[in-house]
Formats: sequence, structure tokens, C-alpha cells
Amino acid sequence: MEEREITGGVSKLFEETVPILHNIYRGFVGQKINLLKESKLAFRESLKKQLPEIHKLVEDKDKNEAEIKFVIALPHLQRVALALDNLVDKMETKVEGNILFNQKALDEIKQIMVAVEAEFINVKDYCMTKNPLLKKQIQADLEKVGKIIDDFDTVHQNRIITGVCTPKASYLYIDMTDSLKRMARELAAFADKA
Repeated sequence: MEEREITGGVSKLFEETVPILHNIYRGFVGQKINLLKESKLAFRESLKKQLPEIHKLVEDKDKNEAEIKFVIALPHLQRVALALDNLVDKMETKVEGNILFNQKALDEIKQIMVAVEAEFINVKDYCMTKNPLLKKQIQADLEKVGKIIDDFDTVHQNRIITGVCTPKASYLYIDMTDSLKRMARELAAFADKA
């Protein structure tokens, strides 16, 4: 595979992921289990469509420089996909169990998702351009997501202490924020090696 093919596939995957993230949030906040399931399926289909030769590429002994670089970065992309799957799984659990989140928790998840979405866009653009300013921005995006989550964790602890947040909701909230943090971390690591 040529470098342009690889970066084009990754770029298209990230481009298609942004509206999927919007649908995931809409399914989560609107208690729409079908939208969550459809979004997870859409992401998996996009992954297969945009990177169709991935198994062949990994197994191929004779790789060019671009292929070697991509294979080295690939585990980070796989962990992004796993984190996204886990995020949707927890959202499905919330919806199916009719577990309520207060408006503050819903807004916090949205804010984190918007920050991760910005990182997806910057990683996509960086993969296509290799602009060093974008690489710095990706690191800033990662730090922003980490700071937002750390700040929200403190507020969340207060909700638990005061009894505003139930143990079931707390577990799901923490797991969701952790999945979003992993996505941000692995996106930055992917960009670093891509």
C-alpha cells in the first residue's frame, strides 16, 4: 500500500467517526438504544471499509516504510476502537437499565465528547498534512481532555458524597469518562507514530 492510500483511509475513518460520535451522544442523552447500536455498527463498518487490507498488511513480511510506520501505530488505533466500543457499551447499559444521569453529568459527558471530537479532527488533519503545529495542538487536545475529566471527577465525587449520584450511575459515569480519556490518549499516541 502506498502512504497516500493508508493516510487516506485513516483520514476518511476519522472523518466518518465525527458524525458517529454525534449520534452516540444523541442516543445516550435521548435514551435511544437503537441509535447507540446503529452508531457502534456504523463505526465498525467504517473501520472495515476504510482499512480493508489491514490483516493482509499486518501479515505481509515485505512492507514498505509507510506500511511499517502504520503497523507500528496500528495498536493505538485499535485501542481507540476498543475505547469507543466500551463507551457505547456503557451507554447502552445506562439506557437499557433506565439509569438516570442528572443534567450536569449529561453536560459533562457532552463537553468531554466535544473535546475528543476536536482531537479526532486534528489527528485526521495531521495524518494528511504532517503539520507540526497540528501535532502540538493534538498534545494540547489531550491535555485539555485530561484536565476536563480531572475537574469533572472532583465534582462527581461531591455528587456521590451528597447522594445526588447513585452507585450504578457513578460506575457508568466513571467508565464513560475513562473510555473518553483512553480515546484521547490513544489518538495522540497514534498521531505521534503515524
